[in-house]
Amino acid sequence: MTDAGVIVLPVRPKAMTVGELTRHVKTKLEADYAQVWVEGEISQLKIAASGHAYFDLRDPMVEARISCCFFKGPYAKTRLSLREGMKLLIRGRVSLYPPRGSFQFIVETAMVSGEGTAAAALEALKRKLEAEGLFASEKKRKIPRFPRIVGVVTAETGAAFADICRVLRYRWPTHVVLANTLVQGADAPAQITAAIASIQRVSALDVLIVGRGGGASEDLAAFNDERVVRAIAACRVPVISAVGHEVDHTLADLAADLRAATPSNAAELAVPELVGVRSELAQRTLRLRKSMSSVIDRQRVRLARLDKLLSAKSRMIETPRQRIDEALARMQRVVLTRLRRARVKFSVAGQRLESAHPRVRLAGHRAVLGNQAASLRPAMVRQLASSQRALEMQRTALAPAMQAALRARRVQLQTLAAKLHALSPLAILARGYAVALDEQGRAVIRADDVGPGDSLTIRLHEGSLDVLVKPRSVG
Repeated sequence: MTDAGVIVLPVRPKAMTVGELTRHVKTKLEADYAQVWVEGEISQLKIAASGHAYFDLRDPMVEARISCCFFKGPYAKTRLSLREGMKLLIRGRVSLYPPRGSFQFIVETAMVSGEGTAAAALEALKRKLEAEGLFASEKKRKIPRFPRIVGVVTAETGAAFADICRVLRYRWPTHVVLANTLVQGADAPAQITAAIASIQRVSALDVLIVGRGGGASEDLAAFNDERVVRAIAACRVPVISAVGHEVDHTLADLAADLRAATPSNAAELAVPELVGVRSELAQRTLRLRKSMSSVIDRQRVRLARLDKLLSAKSRMIETPRQRIDEALARMQRVVLTRLRRARVKFSVAGQRLESAHPRVRLAGHRAVLGNQAASLRPAMVRQLASSQRALEMQRTALAPAMQAALRARRVQLQTLAAKLHALSPLAILARGYAVALDEQGRAVIRADDVGPGDSLTIRLHEGSLDVLVKPRSVG
């Protein structure tokens, strides 16, 4: 109330709704912090069924943390495997989740930072070796059931080797070959790799145990080394890994053919238990004996049944046997009769064939031809003499005609030779003429066909001359 008696009511402030306030704060935050890099450690990690990751990123130096949301798409692109305690460097934007009014960070990308670098490198190596097929299940080999020699790659003084020997000693009689090596430290990977290579020189080696006792993650680092993993994958015999305790996992476990929870468990997996094998063998022997006895009893019953059946059948075939004997006797008599008849026919045919033999017929023809030749010889002699006389008379008549024809041909040849000689260039040369020949051997018939400096050959009746054409003198 004022002095004038007027009552002044207070002015009602203009209020924002909760939705308006959250929208205003959300817009302000997203505008001022659109791209921010933040570093911290993961805690309260949850991977939803949708594939989104939700976690708190905390500052270990002070009590401060922010809620983070890493949606499935960007998360998958980073190819990271988030876990509690991993130190991350994330980039994204600050936002507000209106339904709860909670401040949160929307992650767009992330990378391992600080101590998490080793975990990222390990994860990258794992993906690389997995892509090469070193961890493929189809490459895993079965452990031999009854090994004669078991190889062990570990430290000789460690508890792991003592546990392995103790278990092998009471479970199965086998030989143990040790390749002593460091199992932790900077030099451990090279020594483990060399030990795996050297123990494979044992030709009778059946299975290999590679491992050590438990320890911190840095103590097991040697069994995450690429050299060790590749050596295990390339080993010529099956490998059982026994690195650390049951909760410990290394890349060596993935490369081995079989992973054991502990070194003692590796020894149990490497060899069977003698007591159990003996018990199994006794049970199998008993089953085999029972089975064989049952088979023998069944075969005896079957044999007795067959013996009775055979006796009955033998009586049934007695009459057919007698009939067969009688039929064979009749067949033998018929065959002998036919054989005697065939022999008689063969003898008669032989005599006929002998009389018709070409040798006998040829002798008869020769005698006939001899008689005919004796009667024809005088007539042939007389005919031959007559032919010779006629030939002699023809030869005497033809001799003068041949000589006259020869003389006429000779005169004709002489006349033609004289004409040819008169036309021969050699005859012309003999009268003192000469022929000029160019370099190609052609006759020069015009002076214009040659020029000064040309070489010519002058052919004479006897011999030739080589000349050189001179220029013509003027006047």
